Amino acid sequence: MKKKKILLAVISLWMLAALTACGTKKQNAYEQACEALEQGDYESALKGFQEAEIRKVKTAFSQRGMGIAWMKLGDYDQAVSYFEKALEGEEDKKFQKDVLSYKAIAEYESGQMEAALASCEKIKEFGADARCYFMLGKIALQLDQYDVAKSNFDRAVEEDDSYAMFLDIYQVYGEKDMDADGKAYLSQALAGDSSSGQDHYQRGRIYYFMGDYPNAQTELLKAAEEGEGESRLFLGKIYLEQQDPASARAMYQEYAQQGGAGAKAYNGLALCDMAEENYDGALENIAQGLGAADGEDIQELLYNEVVAYEYKRDFATARNKITEYLTRYPDDEKAQREAQFLQTR
Repeated sequence: MKKKKILLAVISLWMLAALTACGTKKQNAYEQACEALEQGDYESALKGFQEAEIRKVKTAFSQRGMGIAWMKLGDYDQAVSYFEKALEGEEDKKFQKDVLSYKAIAEYESGQMEAALASCEKIKEFGADARCYFMLGKIALQLDQYDVAKSNFDRAVEEDDSYAMFLDIYQVYGEKDMDADGKAYLSQALAGDSSSGQDHYQRGRIYYFMGDYPNAQTELLKAAEEGEGESRLFLGKIYLEQQDPASARAMYQEYAQQGGAGAKAYNGLALCDMAEENYDGALENIAQGLGAADGEDIQELLYNEVVAYEYKRDFATARNKITEYLTRYPDDEKAQREAQFLQTR
């Protein structure tokens, strides 16, 4: 009888351990998916969130995560579908506002302007913020409602007068070939004083986008002196624009030596190689960069890999690479044009 009790106790402990392990596995699927999403590994994130949803772990949050992953992978219809599911499963106002913000972006990117507008109007019920007004401005611009767009952009900078917001608005106008309207916002951003390395960095970026390289260089060098490592990336771009790959290479090497993101440094070095017609060297740097890359860095490196093979006149490999690239990033219009060009070679 005593042995039987001991056996039952052991079985109970085993079952408890198994249930605990199962719960840990459920939770880990979600946590690992969140980590993969943060690191830009969107396919792994998608699988993790799918497993979490099946196991009923943070279901609405997992659906939100799948929406973001699909959006990053360029499938905006799938993204919208999962954002809608997430909204149905969680009533918290903060969560709803967050998901609606993502949903509006996915609808916008898929060309569903009226749906994106409706999502933004819904966000207003929870309290419109700078990003909401910015999104409304983007939608109005796509609908050729220029006065409405400007009104919303003005509201956006009233709520958030950061350099990032001014740059975002400039880039939206640039996509519509309305550079003059965009540069008006950049001029507003430059009206304030610069008092820190970060200020000098942001002002340098703005001058760069305005095509004012001397002022950009001055600001970015000040930023570099004050420890803003990212400034070296833009200095590298400026030197390349000025056809000075040696100085650009020095900037990218300094950036890497000071602990900058390896992928960005390798990408910059590859661009220097191509400027010097060293295409094999460019491909070596791209390969090393891909080993350290995630998210948008992967996309840029893969595109530059196509260009390097094209310049090397290895058109067969370039065609294969651009086909693989477009499978991964089907909405990249520049890559679509590149593919059409390579078909004639």
